[in-house]
Amino acid sequence: MTDKKKAVFNFIFLILVFSLTVYMVFKGEDLGEIISTVQQANAVYLMISVICVVLFILGESVIIFYMMRTLGAGVKMGHCALYSFVGFFFSCITPSATGGQPMQIYHMYRDGIEVSHGTLALLFELLSFVTVTVLLAVAGLAFQH
Repeated sequence: MTDKKKAVFNFIFLILVFSLTVYMVFKGEDLGEIISTVQQANAVYLMISVICVVLFILGESVIIFYMMRTLGAGVKMGHCALYSFVGFFFSCITPSATGGQPMQIYHMYRDGIEVSHGTLALLFELLSFVTVTVLLAVAGLAFQH
């Protein structure tokens, strides 16, 4: 398959998966009520929330990038951002958020990264996330009895 045909196929596949995801998420919901609620929301807060989600995902990609470099895997920051976005997407659409990490490891493996390195990098990313969460909880407890 030529590069142009592959790009067109990938784009069509992306649109199909996106459409199917939107359909499954909103199936059985009143779209008019959802649109009304979004219109009533403060646009500034919506933009701040979107920015925070993107910063969270990019922060995760920095941790993955650092861990991959530490493990000796030659990865680009853009690929680590892709891994983070893939993980976030699949965590959002699978029950109990169980699909993100396997898909991240699959994409890493597809890019030539050993499964053991990918798994270890994601384990350290989880460990750093949990550590920061616990530290914030302890700080909140200390300052707000």
